[in-house]
Amino acid sequence: MPVKLQFFWRKTVRVFAGRPVFAVVLSFITNHPIDTNLLNIIQRFGHDDPGLYRLYKLRQQKTTMQKNLHCFFIIAVILASCNNAPKNFFTGLKVYKNFDSTRKFDTTSNDQAAFYYRPVKIDLFYPSPDNSGKQSLSYGDMLDMYEQRMNYNNTLDSCKKVSEMLAKSIAEYLHLDSPSKLLAYPTEIYPDIPFPKGKYPLIIYAAGMNGSSWENEILFDSLAKAGYVIAAVSSVGIFPGYMSSAIDLNEQVRDILYTKNTIRQLPFIDADKIGLLSWSLGGSAIAKAAMLSNDFKCMLSFDGTEIHHYKVDTGWDNEFNQILRIPPTNAGDVKIPYMYLSSEHPKADSFYIFPDHIGSTEKYFFQFNGGTHEDFSSLITAAKNADPKLGNLDHGRNQIVCELAIHFFDQYLRQKSSEPVKDFINRLVAERPKDFKTQYPGR
Repeated sequence: MPVKLQFFWRKTVRVFAGRPVFAVVLSFITNHPIDTNLLNIIQRFGHDDPGLYRLYKLRQQKTTMQKNLHCFFIIAVILASCNNAPKNFFTGLKVYKNFDSTRKFDTTSNDQAAFYYRPVKIDLFYPSPDNSGKQSLSYGDMLDMYEQRMNYNNTLDSCKKVSEMLAKSIAEYLHLDSPSKLLAYPTEIYPDIPFPKGKYPLIIYAAGMNGSSWENEILFDSLAKAGYVIAAVSSVGIFPGYMSSAIDLNEQVRDILYTKNTIRQLPFIDADKIGLLSWSLGGSAIAKAAMLSNDFKCMLSFDGTEIHHYKVDTGWDNEFNQILRIPPTNAGDVKIPYMYLSSEHPKADSFYIFPDHIGSTEKYFFQFNGGTHEDFSSLITAAKNADPKLGNLDHGRNQIVCELAIHFFDQYLRQKSSEPVKDFINRLVAERPKDFKTQYPGR
């Protein structure tokens, strides 16, 4: 793993709702009776009486105009009924502190221990029609949840101490003058507000190494406001839970599958529209999850480890080779649309290009020239929002990442996109050829 990444890796038109339109259709029918009396009169006397004929034509034009207006109204109502998301969404957050009873976690204790079974903390971000008058969470509130990802019994005081340490490290790294600004920064996410009605696509997010949902909360907010439900899965390894070696990855893969089977049962989830999303080491986790289950319809990786650059960090080379050998290993089983967003990496000796090995016919690679690994998280955006004096630290890259994510999932989960992903990428490259590239590493 490149040394530059170790700080964050090791320390850190919508789906159809089925609304009734029968009343509108009935109104359309009943407001347009056939004027048989007038029609008979015109047929008999119309050609002999020009005034009567003009009157009929005006009536006919008026009726046609009324029909066109009614047709337009019906189309507008139907389109509105197909959009089960209000124009102004609020983003809700519900935290599930579950246990997977099919897996053991604390194997040093007996089955009566609190964490004998595998804890799976799921942060569920969702679109909501109402914020219930609640106050939104601060970024500090999001960080406070981190320490409970593998021990739900950690006290709030303990969680806040960890949050303060994280905020201080982030502030130092991004030259933010005060960690308190980051902690106090208000998000647009509200805890435990009403769930939506209707059915919504589900995106399962796999966090980076030892990460959690705080690393990409701005992205989740954008996706939820676009009508998606996001189930964020923390990065937790084997007991005591810290991800430190390749073998830990298998637990995150199984957490993803557990989350899919659990969250798809919620009444507002469209179980036929489930996608995968990840950052960093989470990329290797969703790659293996996609090999194990056919329930996923597409996958999007942010600078993920499933593409590897050899001889940049020899220690990480060994870890990556071990990951490749962890079952499942047949990348050809992945046949769903796949997109990889990449930072600019140091020159490498050789590469493992995951998309070369998969069975997908729809594959995209998009590199941000000069981009950093952190551009694919919300950290930089949160910092500059907390302290505008920092300026445009990422040159707008995170905004483009969010736009690409929405385009991708609109096309492959909703099957309804304002602009195809391929066209959107080509347009970005044509407008800013020095900033982006679409060639795989080493080519």
